[in-house]
Amino acid sequence: MSAQPVSPEIGHTFSLRIVLAVRGYVRRIDNVTLPILSQLALRGDERSIGHANGESIYRETLTVRAERTGNIELAPATLDAIDARTGKAEQYSSNALTIIVRGGALQPFATVGSAVGGFIPIVERIALVLAIAFAAALLAAFWLLYLRRPPRAEKPTLAPEIVPEPVEPGKEATREERLRDAALVLRAEPTRAVVRSVRIAVRSLVGATAKETLSDVLSRLGEADLDLAPLLRALERAAFTTDDDLQNAIRSCDAAFAEVVR
Repeated sequence: MSAQPVSPEIGHTFSLRIVLAVRGYVRRIDNVTLPILSQLALRGDERSIGHANGESIYRETLTVRAERTGNIELAPATLDAIDARTGKAEQYSSNALTIIVRGGALQPFATVGSAVGGFIPIVERIALVLAIAFAAALLAAFWLLYLRRPPRAEKPTLAPEIVPEPVEPGKEATREERLRDAALVLRAEPTRAVVRSVRIAVRSLVGATAKETLSDVLSRLGEADLDLAPLLRALERAAFTTDDDLQNAIRSCDAAFAEVVR
């Protein structure tokens, strides 16, 4: 799941795009559940499905508009499907998405009434904060005058041992499966937004986050993950290179995926 642009302006429409790659020929995919868009105004929804190289590529593009500035957190889109390997019903999730909405020019108050209407909530908030602070001061004074007593030694108690819940066998995807899925998504939608989502997904395989430098991520690699180094470097280049070099950088990512996905 990606946004174009990734940092839209308030009041302007932009696109949310969901891309799903399925191995095999599928004519229709009707069981994709979109995230809740309560903070966005929906203006359109287009769906399509194509087929290439033994894969079915589902695309859904939502035209939306942000009604406020700041960060808008979108939960992952989900797909309910039967796992062909186990015959069990599973739910697969996309990446979550954070959209940073930029503000437009400040609009002056149209009338004196609107100015007063905007000022009243501020006064109410200030009064509420002062009332809470006063109540807290009274409570602290009461505790100091009447309730303070010498501390009584108590026998320390041991915290209960936390036993992790067992993971159902076959439930979690293997490293190779996650890498293969990431490669399929990037091949289906070779854009900068998808590159950045794939970069986060690959980094998570070694316990790294998007905010760490490439050097920090490479220093995390153990012997079992050293083969990911060329792929991590290729994704870093594609995520931040110029627009003219973007497609060449994405082709380098495809080549790096081919070295680690058999």
